[in-house]
Amino acid sequence: MTSDRANFFSAYNHLPYFTKEVLRVAANRLGMKAGTFNAYINRSLRDGQIIHLKRGHYVTRVFYNANKTKISYLFFMANTLLRPSYISLETALSYYGMFAEAVNTITSVTIQLPRKFENRTGLYFYRNITEKLFTDFMVVKNDFDFVIALPHKAVFDYLYYYTKGFTQNVHPHLLEDLRIDTDELSDDDKQKLSACIAVFTNVKLYL
Repeated sequence: MTSDRANFFSAYNHLPYFTKEVLRVAANRLGMKAGTFNAYINRSLRDGQIIHLKRGHYVTRVFYNANKTKISYLFFMANTLLRPSYISLETALSYYGMFAEAVNTITSVTIQLPRKFENRTGLYFYRNITEKLFTDFMVVKNDFDFVIALPHKAVFDYLYYYTKGFTQNVHPHLLEDLRIDTDELSDDDKQKLSACIAVFTNVKLYL
């Protein structure tokens, strides 16, 4: 039975993730009983052949081990665990070289309720934002495509949460105090950032 179980899941070694429903369809085609199907999943989780990502979502150990060091896979996973969302805040700032401190979690922005997922691949945080501000992101083509805030929007999102919507601790030297290196921003990005901030406050930040 162990070899049968290994063969069953090996069909998914090429996928970045798969769902329980996909497995169920395959099991039904094989005429597998419900009890056997659930036993396959539970035993494979216990012995590490598959890895739990969130409820009803998995990845095989083979695929994870082959891709776990790729930042594009982790960002893709962040996009996948909660939709719609995009990488932002300190994670995006670090990606763009604007944040000096180490970032050990992957933080995203979503129009859904705030969430947190922790699994073998990492720790994922999701901050809520209004639909009006759920803008200015792009798809990065890589080994795994992912959605991330544009450089100026990553800075804006970070400031927005730090200042509670630009209602607290807003002063000209804020970016310097937060150690955000805006030298990495283009002149066009700086203009866009200033325009975004101006909607919420009259304080001019040094960029």
